[in-house]
Amino acid sequence: MGSGRKEAIMPATTLGPHTVKDWLATPEGEHWELIHGNLLMTEETGGNSRLAKEIELEIGLFLRQHPLGTVERNIAFHFPGMLDAEREGVVPDLCYISNDQLGSWDNYANVQEGVIPAFAVEILSPSTAQIDLVDKVEIYRMAGVREYWIFDWREETIRIYRFSEDAEKPVALQTFEETLRTPLLPEFSLEMPKIRQALHLGKEERKPSR
Repeated sequence: MGSGRKEAIMPATTLGPHTVKDWLATPEGEHWELIHGNLLMTEETGGNSRLAKEIELEIGLFLRQHPLGTVERNIAFHFPGMLDAEREGVVPDLCYISNDQLGSWDNYANVQEGVIPAFAVEILSPSTAQIDLVDKVEIYRMAGVREYWIFDWREETIRIYRFSEDAEKPVALQTFEETLRTPLLPEFSLEMPKIRQALHLGKEERKPSR
């Protein structure tokens, strides 16, 4: 048996052209995305899952006190209004959806159509770096997502895109030593040193065996 480090392996890919209809026909329970007509199945690593959980927890606690919207994980989105919409379908690791979009939310749907997150979060893996750093920048911008955050827990960096300020490049590159804020959630702050401590909890306590 191998070490289980699958993140360096490219995701399972079924080259297109595929459409949203093909995407919707993929098996339930598998993490498929439709990127420029190609179907991609990815797996979430332990580090990515833990980081997403910590971020979701912090945003969720804030939204309980400030009911501005909802934070969701691994929700599939199709954006009908964008160019080549039938060739794109994404599942962000995490997203914040403001109240003005929740009127289009469908509790019974496997894919949300017509709901545009205020911001999307992706957690970088070596296997999906090209998709997250290039393809999804284009998709989220064209769909009308206002901010896009890319977390890299290996390098402890966060790329922040605000498409109204710069359509192509991040407006900020922050580290896990800083506090993250967004104008989309006034008064919210994501203390990355606290997140980093949670991710490494227990590691410093382990002592080498003699």
